[in-house]
Amino acid sequence: MGWFSRILGRDGNVKWKKEFVELEAFFSRISEVLDDFATTYNLMIVKYSHSGPDWTFRFRHPKGGLGQIFVIKQDEEHIGMASTWYVDDYDTLTRYSKHAEIKKCSLEKPTLLALLNETFKLVLSWRKEDLIPVKHKYNEWKKHPRVKIEGDVLKYPIPKID
Repeated sequence: MGWFSRILGRDGNVKWKKEFVELEAFFSRISEVLDDFATTYNLMIVKYSHSGPDWTFRFRHPKGGLGQIFVIKQDEEHIGMASTWYVDDYDTLTRYSKHAEIKKCSLEKPTLLALLNETFKLVLSWRKEDLIPVKHKYNEWKKHPRVKIEGDVLKYPIPKID
């Protein structure tokens, strides 16, 4: 089970329709803050990826690969915030990544915004030397040309950095 699956503790989509309505109500309470953050830094928001209780900010990391910040519903008054950065190496069929531990945060705008900014700066501060190869070899990449695998990150925006 991957790190994100462990975070979410999910076992499938059985209750997704009911959960979707509940998640929409929950995220509507903080959507203005999340939308404004995405606009400020030119980040893409992906909502409920893989039917999960999260909104994810995705962007092309300035040092290569994909940066992500996950805003995950923890309970009715808190989110958990996690982040990751990964770079794919087509020649070795390896993904190199770095993750930060989840931080719990209240839904209050100043607190949430402060953690978003802190997490974004953290992901941008990581160095390629900090990345660790994942154990799984991505042999399925061989079915695709290099430009497809390495070019997947091009669909994500380049962040605006102060």
